[in-house]
Amino acid sequence: MDKRIVVLTMLIMVFLSSLVVAEGITVGVVVRGLTSDSNVIAAHALEKYATEKGWTINLVDCQDRNEVMPTKMRDMVAVGVDAIVVICGEASIIEEGVEAADKAGIPVFLEDTQNIGNTIMNSTSNGWAMGSLLASQAMDRIRTSNQAGGKVCIIGMPDLHVLRVREQMLQAVFTSPENPDIEVLDYEAINSATWQDESYQVARAWITKYGDEIDAIIGVFDGIAWGVSRAIADAGYTKEQIFTMGIDGSEQSYDLIRRGEPFVGTVAQNFAGWSKAIGDAITRIVINGEKAEHVIPKGKVIYVPFRFIDESNVPAKGQGVDFNYKGLE
Repeated sequence: MDKRIVVLTMLIMVFLSSLVVAEGITVGVVVRGLTSDSNVIAAHALEKYATEKGWTINLVDCQDRNEVMPTKMRDMVAVGVDAIVVICGEASIIEEGVEAADKAGIPVFLEDTQNIGNTIMNSTSNGWAMGSLLASQAMDRIRTSNQAGGKVCIIGMPDLHVLRVREQMLQAVFTSPENPDIEVLDYEAINSATWQDESYQVARAWITKYGDEIDAIIGVFDGIAWGVSRAIADAGYTKEQIFTMGIDGSEQSYDLIRRGEPFVGTVAQNFAGWSKAIGDAITRIVINGEKAEHVIPKGKVIYVPFRFIDESNVPAKGQGVDFNYKGLE
């Protein structure tokens, strides 16, 4: 055999071998908690992406305990993963884990978490825009039934940055001088550890106190609005009298809308789209060796598009919302 052919064959084999090694990376995924639809959908989408690429996913569920997230990140650093993805963390809390990864030369990618230190990017939905959209949709609905305007109550959850942002925009829109016909009647902050019971109890207390003086009770995410919707119905009111809306979008939310419950609308997020953007970024930066600044905007945030869903466009049972998002590739 010609020596040149032998050498060429060996070079090709070495090249192909290097591709297999490059593709066979391990990605550590630290999830705040798999109790929320957003985190579950995002995590599963990332696992699906990794499977298609031949990557190994090392996933850990922090069970809604913010304080353990940096420890789990350090664990990922200790086992030598090729990249770390954090889903739904708090920047100030994960800072120590980010620093540990940076010292080890491991890139950190975020989903629905503020950038801090040398994190590569945050893939998320624009909370400022979603809060504003939710308030606008609520006001428009109120005005279609009462041209004199109306009164709203807000349930917030200040534990997480993404929820604080939404609440700030709700307050800003409802109390804007441009909306003198809208009054924020009451407000309550609830805790991320007890929100499932608290949202219902707070709503029932308000309904007992104010009755149908309330036009809408708005929560900063769908889970709160589920409890509110149940409280409204249990008190004997219909969606025409008092309604609720939220932010997230899931089969449970869509089912409530389809059934005509007091839960009448949601700003649906593309959680799988977050992971699509992250997967594409890992492919280009970790696998292909592209510089992050050539892949990610200067602000280091990818805002994945969202849609408002109500009775006019709710998907049929068993079908999801088509966001038509193509990712970074």
